[in-house]
Amino acid sequence: MKALFIARVMQIMNELGWNDTESNAFLGSDATKVEGHIESVFVDAWRKAVNILPKNYFRIKDFSEQKSVSDITRGTGYIVLPEDFYTLYSFRMKGWQVACETIIDSSDPLARVQANEYTRGNICRPVCVKSVKKTASEEDPLDIEFVNVLEYYSLPKGIKHEISEAIYIPLIQELNEGIYIGDNLFIPLAYLCASLVFYIFEKPDIAQVLEKKATEIIK
Repeated sequence: MKALFIARVMQIMNELGWNDTESNAFLGSDATKVEGHIESVFVDAWRKAVNILPKNYFRIKDFSEQKSVSDITRGTGYIVLPEDFYTLYSFRMKGWQVACETIIDSSDPLARVQANEYTRGNICRPVCVKSVKKTASEEDPLDIEFVNVLEYYSLPKGIKHEISEAIYIPLIQELNEGIYIGDNLFIPLAYLCASLVFYIFEKPDIAQVLEKKATEIIK
């Protein structure tokens, strides 16, 4: 997959004349290092793809079996996030009318109002907040660790807390031979990689054209 992906990015760049010795596209740069640049920008291109492409283009994983803590008296709780968590795909507690498909950071103004039971999320408009909590290690209670968690808001006070759905998009690994890129994501991601390489070579006009092309493909 690695070789196939790099070849596709190179093809996109070839179409713009990056390897044309009469072109000024890479003036002052070492074009022989283009493959290395593709590898170096791969994860950044993937991160950008997550922000602009449909979520169903990406690999998803379940985290419903992660450690969770509920406060039935308040109707709130949290679930520990996996180490490879990148962003939320969908989270829903039993009793919610809709699933929550976004997670906000604890620094977000919306996160701060969740402390108030009259302004926090509810079964009609649930809210998920990503924060850090201090917990004791399961192996050694005296070993304190800090973990990323998803705090959920909220459920009616007094009812049992059960997770209906917990799915996330994991952070992709660096480009390697065993990596898998889904069919829908393959071409848009190749364009985004090519775009970032052109940014490296200080060709923002070409880079922006390629970034736009990546989003046009899905329309």
